[in-house]
Amino acid sequence: MIDLSQLPPEGVSVDGVTGALDLGDGTRLREASWQVRVMPSDADFFLEIKGEATWEGGCSRCLEPLDLGIAVESQFLGSRDKELAVGGSHALGSQDLDVVFLPEPVLDEEALAREHFLLHAPMHPLCREDCKGLCPQCGKNWNKGPCSCHPELVKEPGALAKALSGLKLNLEDA
Repeated sequence: MIDLSQLPPEGVSVDGVTGALDLGDGTRLREASWQVRVMPSDADFFLEIKGEATWEGGCSRCLEPLDLGIAVESQFLGSRDKELAVGGSHALGSQDLDVVFLPEPVLDEEALAREHFLLHAPMHPLCREDCKGLCPQCGKNWNKGPCSCHPELVKEPGALAKALSGLKLNLEDA
C-alpha cells in the first residue's frame, strides 16, 4: 500500500510479482510482474504502471487452452479532489477525461495492477486466426478434422447473419 499523504517529492516506485492472479472470469494471470510509480503533481498524483504476465484462458471458438503474453503500460493523473466524484451537469474538457478519482488516502498497487491487467486481457482470444471452432451438433473441434454430422444439420458460422440480411425492417412504424 502506498500512502498518498506521505509521498516524497521524488515519488515512490513499487515493484510486485505474483505467481498466479485469478481474474474472476475463468481466466488467470501467471508470472505477473509489475511496477507502479506515483509522483506528486501539485494537488494531484502522476501514476504510471508497467507490467508483463502470461494470460491463461481458452480459445473463444474451440475452447482449447491458451497462453498469451500481455504487457501493460499506462499513465494517468490521479486526484483526491471530491469534486471529480460528484455527479451533476458541467462541461468536461479533454484534460478532465484523463483524471482518475482516488477515494482513499492509500493506493493498493496490487489492486491497481490487477485492474490494468484485466483491462489489457484479450476479450475474444483465438488459438489461431483461422480457428474453425466446434461443431454445434456434436462438439468436435473442427481444427482436428471434420465430424460425421450431416452437413444440413450443421449450420455454417454466420448463418443467422445471412438469414437476417434479407430481412427488411420498417422502423418508422415502431
